[in-house]
Amino acid sequence: MTPGAAALLRLALWALPLVLGYLAGRSWGRFRVMGGLLLGALAVGALVKPFPLGWVLIVLGFLGGVPLGRR
Repeated sequence: MTPGAAALLRLALWALPLVLGYLAGRSWGRFRVMGGLLLGALAVGALVKPFPLGWVLIVLGFLGGVPLGRR
């Protein structure tokens, strides 16, 4: 695997928990959807190599996606 492909794969593995956490936060109130997205984010977040970084990205994405105030 070339260094560019490895960097692209690492970037995708870092972005996916963040995006799934954000989508889970946006689905606030639809608990089955939110649970499924968080479960998928936790599974992908466990694959991110600096180990706790994946879960930190999930939390940041989730907090960024939670609607504040009125919709």
